[in-house]
Amino acid sequence: MKVVKFSKSYKNVLKLQTDYGKENLLNLKTILKINKKYSTQTRRLHCQNCLGKITKPFLMTFGIKYSVCNRCGHLNGYYKNTEKFIKWVYSSDEGDRYYRQLSTHFDKRVKNIYLPKAKFLKEVIKNKINLIDIGCGGGHLVKALEIEKIKATGFEVSKSLVNLGNSKLKKNKLKKVALHDLFQIIQSENKANVVSLIGVLEHFSKPNDFFKSFLKSKIKYLYISVPLFSLTALLENVFKGVYPRHLSGDHTHLYTKKSLEYLAKKNKLKIIGEWWFGADIPDLFRSLLISSNYLNKQVYVKELNKNLYSVIDKLQNVLDRNKICSEVHMIFKKSK
Repeated sequence: MKVVKFSKSYKNVLKLQTDYGKENLLNLKTILKINKKYSTQTRRLHCQNCLGKITKPFLMTFGIKYSVCNRCGHLNGYYKNTEKFIKWVYSSDEGDRYYRQLSTHFDKRVKNIYLPKAKFLKEVIKNKINLIDIGCGGGHLVKALEIEKIKATGFEVSKSLVNLGNSKLKKNKLKKVALHDLFQIIQSENKANVVSLIGVLEHFSKPNDFFKSFLKSKIKYLYISVPLFSLTALLENVFKGVYPRHLSGDHTHLYTKKSLEYLAKKNKLKIIGEWWFGADIPDLFRSLLISSNYLNKQVYVKELNKNLYSVIDKLQNVLDRNKICSEVHMIFKKSK
């Protein structure tokens, strides 16, 4: 029986995201630099998800055009996220910023963000779990799984992040790998029964190649978290002075409910777990806090808290339950 969940509380998570406000201008400058580089890449002629022909763009955000695929509903950026571009991103200021974010408040991130992910996995897959985490970053999920007594190995291309994660782990481990070896690791794996891609699938230059490797492997389950085309992307189009965390930089395309269902059907996968929750309303809160033209900050923040923050979870729940939020966690099972 499929497990379907909605929402989570953002009160603890928002405390961890205060850097978005404090470093808004720095983050915005970095994103504009990356978007400029992205705009020099080869034109994307086919949908990143279904390979259908790209339609005319309907939206331009921070210098990049986007279109919605008529066949599968996927949101595509106007250019390809080539492997060359991806490597450049993680050797640029974005890579340094990513490391700073993941290394800050490591234990709190594990407790408030990644432990719920580990518990969701256990709720869906009742059998014994042995997991490999692809693009594991600093190993936050691997640490959360260790706390839950689940054996896991993380694979990451960044040496500094591997060192960070291994300094926090006792039993589970992270391993440094080359980007071009990731798919081969999946295909040759003979112990794990779950592979996870938490915030990773959208970064692959050829995500369909990942599914080919997964289908050839002995691994039975796939656990992903991906960004979705939602209100957040539309808000970012309006608030030009606010760092766009969702649709920019190395997020060159976004999934939708329709495009994920297409993906499952195409690869003959059964969706056995869904957890829909987004940060659209928290993103609205952040955008209003940063961009508003107030005369008295203390009074303004007080009123903003009363009129928005006090009901932030309830408002977000409406989007989550309609499956039009900014993020989803999904667990797939091979049909054979």
